[in-house]
Amino acid sequence: MNVLIYNGNGTSANSVKQAYTTLKGILGHAYDVMKVDAVTLKTSPWEETCSLLVIPGGRDLPYCQDLNGQGNTKIKNYVKAGGHYLGFCAGGYYGSKEIEFKMEQQEIIGSRELGFFPGVCRGTMYPGFVYNSEKGARAVMIETHEKKKFKVYYNGGGYFVDAAKFDHVQVVCKYNEEFAAGVECQVGKGSALLFGVHPEYNVNLVDLSENEDEQTIRKELNGSLSDCQDFLSQGLSRMGLKVTKKVQDVPDLTPLYLSAINGNILTEMKSKLEQQVGKDGLITDSNDRFSVTEIDNINQVQSTMENLSISSEDKSPVLQILYPPVKNTSAMAVPDPSLTPLFDLEKFYSDLLKRRSLEWGGGSWYSFGNSVLYSKVITSTQTILDKNYNFAQALPTGLVCLATHQIAGRGRGGNSWVSQADALQFSFIVRHELNTSRPVVFVQYLIALAIVESIRERKGYEDIPLRVKWPNDIYMDLAEGGLQKVGGLLVNSSFVRNEFLLVIGCGVNLNNTHPTVSINEVIKKYGLPTLEREEVLAHALVKFEKFYHEFNEKGIGKWFLDKYYSRWLHTDKLVTLTTHDNEKARIVGITTDYGMLEAVSIHDPRKKFTLQPDGNSFDMLKGLIIKKN
Repeated sequence: MNVLIYNGNGTSANSVKQAYTTLKGILGHAYDVMKVDAVTLKTSPWEETCSLLVIPGGRDLPYCQDLNGQGNTKIKNYVKAGGHYLGFCAGGYYGSKEIEFKMEQQEIIGSRELGFFPGVCRGTMYPGFVYNSEKGARAVMIETHEKKKFKVYYNGGGYFVDAAKFDHVQVVCKYNEEFAAGVECQVGKGSALLFGVHPEYNVNLVDLSENEDEQTIRKELNGSLSDCQDFLSQGLSRMGLKVTKKVQDVPDLTPLYLSAINGNILTEMKSKLEQQVGKDGLITDSNDRFSVTEIDNINQVQSTMENLSISSEDKSPVLQILYPPVKNTSAMAVPDPSLTPLFDLEKFYSDLLKRRSLEWGGGSWYSFGNSVLYSKVITSTQTILDKNYNFAQALPTGLVCLATHQIAGRGRGGNSWVSQADALQFSFIVRHELNTSRPVVFVQYLIALAIVESIRERKGYEDIPLRVKWPNDIYMDLAEGGLQKVGGLLVNSSFVRNEFLLVIGCGVNLNNTHPTVSINEVIKKYGLPTLEREEVLAHALVKFEKFYHEFNEKGIGKWFLDKYYSRWLHTDKLVTLTTHDNEKARIVGITTDYGMLEAVSIHDPRKKFTLQPDGNSFDMLKGLIIKKN
């Protein structure tokens, strides 16, 4: 499930950053915290997977210009149906029925379409506010409904007039005994939490250089930071969201360790990467900069790690790639296990060789997984390979980029993957020749089935209810609990000189119980031994490579589709095609030419429909196929 933070016209960049950072710390263990724009809110089917919609601080008039009408109608219907809205400052004004905003040189008075608070939000509460600046910001005292007092960040927000007089409205904090600084409103089956203050702000992330009271504000708000976070967490918990007991900071990035199944492969990779190094000693690509260094000693590594924090959202740090010295070209080239305690690279390569040995001829020609870039904390495995084309070109087909934590994981359609330490999350490179009889669209089906088969084809694990959801999700089909998503897949492509450079990304809930259920959790209920990440990754790569070789040889046919249909969720399912005037249809499969979903009208079997996987979303719970904009 998603926590969506509005990042459209009028939003303050700092307010968006503060909301993202704080909510990632409170909710990121169980929810996908991501930013969206007005187009997404107006046209995409975001409501079904949204647990919380957040409108941050900024200027609410641009919000009105972009969201009035269709956007606000969708937001209101979402909340009334059981959704939740969180508004800070401008988002609080915007969520009220009426707004009265007065400054020395400006006055904004009018109604607002959402109307979650049924009265007037009037501001500013305190003088001195300056647009697009922290010059007029201050630390103000609030008192919660539990009579607790502490200082909170304020910059131009309003108060909710006569809030205590309205039904279905609870005042959750006050500036003083009379003026409400925060209200919780029941709206249909859902709720809206609106603030004139900023309990989400961490003053250490604010530039107060223009504020003459900077030192006082910093001292007071640092002293109340934990109170603000606890207060916000309590409000989110009342909404029914799963909050963490302790707010987690976004971790610093760590080095990427380059390894290989033998020293020859590592030496060749190192040589190709060194050819891209510029005069400044770095590989500079379109999205990131890389430093490639041999591991000399543990002290150097620790020193490097301390310097790899993200200083801002606009400038990425230099990503350090460290590789072990090659002492034996035929032996595994892996860093000392103490440097990668959360993923055993030597075990992975051993599991890979063992799994390959079970294939025809011993699988000696298999290569996917022969090299790995591993990091404990990374921005996104997908971004590292997909957004740095020249860097990726120096890496071999089958290289895997693997992380324990991703702080900006990417998923299909702009979604991002909820990255937890116990998930298996990786991306790998495939170079696919242009061949009209081997369309690249099928690659996502190959990897989806490979993930499922890496679990279910094991002896004793055949009945684990792991299934494929078209086009590229993985679900548990549970007798109790229904359908639970446990994995997502993504394939990005670049095309140069008659060849696709594919970056295949996978995120699988192997051990983490949030946000849904884990694969090992289900395996335990079947009385079976749980699975380790190293072995599952090795098995999945070998399975995919086997499928991929056969696909290149034969194309898509019965050899693949029989197994695919036995594992997917859709055979003979009746659906409503919102893409075709709400036509009722029955799913019959995917086409063998371009991999499109195929359905037949239940009223006229002569009418067939085909839908592209990249343009549509399958809402199984409602039996709808919806066009994604």
